Amino acid sequence: MRHLSVPSAQTQHWLDLCRTQKWSSNEAGVTRLDNGRNAIPINDSAPGEEDEVWCNNPHIEIEVQQKGPTHWLDHIDEELAETYREDWPHSYEIQGDILIVKIEETVWIYGEMIADAMLTQLPNIRLVCADLGVKGEFRVRELHPLASRDGTLETRTRIRENGYLLWVDPTAVYFSSRLSNERVETLATAKQLRNQLKRPLVVCDPYAGVGPSLGALLSEPDLVSGYYVGDLNPDATELLALNIEYLDSRRKNAQGGQVAPLYPAELHCRDALEWAKDSGNHNQIDLLLVNLPHQSISHIEALLPLLKRNQTSVLRGWAIIERLESDENEEAIRCAISSANGNLEKFTFKEVKGFSTTKSFMCFEAWLNLSV
Repeated sequence: MRHLSVPSAQTQHWLDLCRTQKWSSNEAGVTRLDNGRNAIPINDSAPGEEDEVWCNNPHIEIEVQQKGPTHWLDHIDEELAETYREDWPHSYEIQGDILIVKIEETVWIYGEMIADAMLTQLPNIRLVCADLGVKGEFRVRELHPLASRDGTLETRTRIRENGYLLWVDPTAVYFSSRLSNERVETLATAKQLRNQLKRPLVVCDPYAGVGPSLGALLSEPDLVSGYYVGDLNPDATELLALNIEYLDSRRKNAQGGQVAPLYPAELHCRDALEWAKDSGNHNQIDLLLVNLPHQSISHIEALLPLLKRNQTSVLRGWAIIERLESDENEEAIRCAISSANGNLEKFTFKEVKGFSTTKSFMCFEAWLNLSV
């Protein structure tokens, strides 16, 4: 196929010209050449190489490979695909090299075929599992393996989120990649608090899971000086320990040099409501994260003693509430802070996403100062 060879820095200019004049070909994309140039595919209506419009940029012939399938359904028999057009999975979730998909009963008998098609289309996937729903007090998924690229059925895998790596296991620990943006906002809040206090922070996440929030915070230079973290799920705390060890090993200061050891550095497999019963944990925390959505608001009062007093500290958490009870839940948070002799400096209570037709997933953030 004929291509226009142009300096890479001028690629956008020539792309715009070819598209405007309808000389572009949609049979291929731009090809990077070895000599600092790019090749733009052009169609038969484009002028010849000798035309002045090309400003002496040469035309070259490049063999174009035909585009392959763009969707896993392209690997299913066309007639069968059309027969069950409304029943095939329309979405899936990927954690590391594991793909998790919900399959309707009407096409369950084709589960292995669906999984094989997904493995064919997605070369980075090792294992495809059917999602049978959430079970147990720790909200972990029941997964049914459908197909494995290499025969292994191990569900512990590693994901990359916002530039850092985390060990996860969807059959043992609840993890949601959909809250990645919330972790980014937590990082932004922590940086604001550090700037106000003019020092690194001690953070507390008693519902840490595998530690995605810690991933965001520990990856930021000079942000965290110590932590109290944990989870009631022993499988979560095992992975949390691995993830903190990895994150800690990569810590650098703003100049790229070595940093002081984190202190405190406490990890517990323990009910969060028990933490504040130990007076030694009182008055220790700058930033407190509360992510137990169905119970977060009711836990606030028991957790507030962990925060440092006579300074600005931040409580940030997430809750699932009835839409019609937003005002009542906001007032419950304010009352918990007031009961702890807290002065509320700044407060937000906003919807992150809809949870159901009647419920909302909310984020609350309180900047407060607890007096002695």
